[in-house]
Amino acid sequence: MHVSAAHPRRADIQGLRAVAVIAVLLYHFGVPGLSGGYAGVDVFFVVSGFLITGNLLREHARTGQVSLAKFWSRRVARLAPPALLVVAATVAACVVWMPPLLWRSTAREALLATVGVANIDFARSGTRYLSASEPSVFQHFWSLGVEEQFYLVWPLALVAVLAVAGRRLLAVVLGVATAASFVLCLWLVTVSQPWAFFALPSRAWELGAGALLAVGAGRLGGVPRLGGVPRLGAAVVGWLGLAAIVSAVVLLDESTVFPGAAALLPVLGTAAVIAAGSVGAGSVAAADSDAADSDAADSVGADRLPMVSSVLSWRPLTRVGDISYPLYLWHWPLLVVPTLALGRDIRPGEVVAAAVCSVVLAALTHVTLENRLTPRLATRRPRTIAVAGLTTAALVAGVSGAALADPVLSTDVVLASPTADDVRAGPVAATVVPADLSPGLADVDESIPTIYADGCHADYQVVAALGCSFGDPDGPTTALVGDSHAAQWFTPLRDRVERRGEELIVQTKLACPVVELVLEHPHAARDYTECASWRDDVVATLVEEPVDTVVVSHAVSGYRLVARSPDDFEREWATGLERFVDALPDSTRVVVLGDVPRWPDRPPLCLSSHLDDVAACSAPVEALVDAPATAADRGAAERSRVRYVPTLDWMCTETCSPVVWNSLAFRDTNHLTDGFARVLGPRLDEVLDAAR
Repeated sequence: MHVSAAHPRRADIQGLRAVAVIAVLLYHFGVPGLSGGYAGVDVFFVVSGFLITGNLLREHARTGQVSLAKFWSRRVARLAPPALLVVAATVAACVVWMPPLLWRSTAREALLATVGVANIDFARSGTRYLSASEPSVFQHFWSLGVEEQFYLVWPLALVAVLAVAGRRLLAVVLGVATAASFVLCLWLVTVSQPWAFFALPSRAWELGAGALLAVGAGRLGGVPRLGGVPRLGAAVVGWLGLAAIVSAVVLLDESTVFPGAAALLPVLGTAAVIAAGSVGAGSVAAADSDAADSDAADSVGADRLPMVSSVLSWRPLTRVGDISYPLYLWHWPLLVVPTLALGRDIRPGEVVAAAVCSVVLAALTHVTLENRLTPRLATRRPRTIAVAGLTTAALVAGVSGAALADPVLSTDVVLASPTADDVRAGPVAATVVPADLSPGLADVDESIPTIYADGCHADYQVVAALGCSFGDPDGPTTALVGDSHAAQWFTPLRDRVERRGEELIVQTKLACPVVELVLEHPHAARDYTECASWRDDVVATLVEEPVDTVVVSHAVSGYRLVARSPDDFEREWATGLERFVDALPDSTRVVVLGDVPRWPDRPPLCLSSHLDDVAACSAPVEALVDAPATAADRGAAERSRVRYVPTLDWMCTETCSPVVWNSLAFRDTNHLTDGFARVLGPRLDEVLDAAR
């Protein structure tokens, strides 16, 4: 590609892109010692803010205006072809190898990725990027969504500020906006980590840091530059910046509160590297013409750059930087699709194969699309590019939806529903996924108790006991108390009290036990204080308004991972449960229902790939139970002289099957389907009748 003498471009920035994409890839590939590789995306954000703002300012300085239509058309020409290719190829791979149960959600995610709003959906659904156990094949499109939304908003804001106040106040306005975004990020990460991680408003400060660097640069020959900084000082700043980036990649991990103050390390480090490279180079990176890639960076004489820029300008690094965008796009589906297809984590040799395929596909995409198609598209009129982009995107989205629309999710075998005597006699595993599976695989996500929809199962932010009442308030009263593992017994308990003219009071809350523990918030970087407040209010309510029977159940083993003292978890759990029981009036009977199995992966996914062989999705009981946690739960109940009822033999023999009789037993890794819980009603009746 021709390098204009008037607009020298930055090889060191291509090297910086290489560092960023290598960090992300090695983190995703599971290379030890690089637990903070996800910070490579933050490097990309700063670089993008710097380059885009520099190009917009250069155009304004040259012509006195900014053509938004040309800017956006260049973005489409640059970003859309590789992204749409990867979406289409990923969908094709999913049709062949992905569990059919995921097809419909994948089609939806493909549409969201295509239109650039995948990040908003991940934030809305509470995705935990740093600890997602079942990631989307399009999860990496979140960062593209952030950048594309920035490309939509920032040029409009920049043009408006330039028109009203001129460039003189642009830095002030941008600085205030960047600072506000950073403050928002610091607050939001304590309230909702997914929104802080995925949303543009809380990430804009990173792009703003790069934009500020471009705005603050001086100009030489119409090209923004940083001047007056000694070469030695620039070299020191550059090396410190690179050290900060490397430190972030090595020192940060999944436990880091991120984004937030920790994100300053890669962001300021990247800004320092770019600033140091601007000394002597005399420019922010520039396209050689409107027809070229507006992000492109190529070679300037490395001997004119400070030392860190010379290292980053090393040709092997810049070659990786050249393919960084398609490499980022290709690597993720090449990791996730095989994992889903195999039903296990891929092995080291398979990871290496995925890495090699990523590089090969990225290089081919760079040569065919980025080097050939993008420059040709960029010469077209903005309207032509817009029409071509929208048409291709609609075609990819439409074909994706059609290809993934109609999965087969059962055999033709029909099995009889169990009678109450069958249920009391013990579980019988099915050998195939029957046609009358209840609930069906396609409906499994909706098979939840109605208390979720009617607000009676307290959400994360609720701090007071809700105490929803069902049945006859004049009859004997049973209180269902605990977390979602208590809530899953709501339907058979409601059926019971309605048959018997009794009352059921529900005191359950998301991810919150009535056992006194200090827990991490599930979606924010702080303690789960709402849980403690709710728990105290529930206990106070049960003391002030005694009930006849309390049924308690919890996802005991799940709290080991979020307890502030995991090393002493069993003792703390047992002590907390004993305190809860001791606080209740002597007249209240207490029944503790033991926990259900915890699967490594969602059983419905496996079933959708093994319709004729349910046994392939089964597992030994001991592999699905946290024995020490179960022993702590049972021991606390027995010491408190209340009844402990193991529930494993209600649904499992020596082996647990996802399909029992004609029921789909589990809706995810650790919850019963609402339909199966109702089927188990006779077992629950036995327990409660015996407790009277």
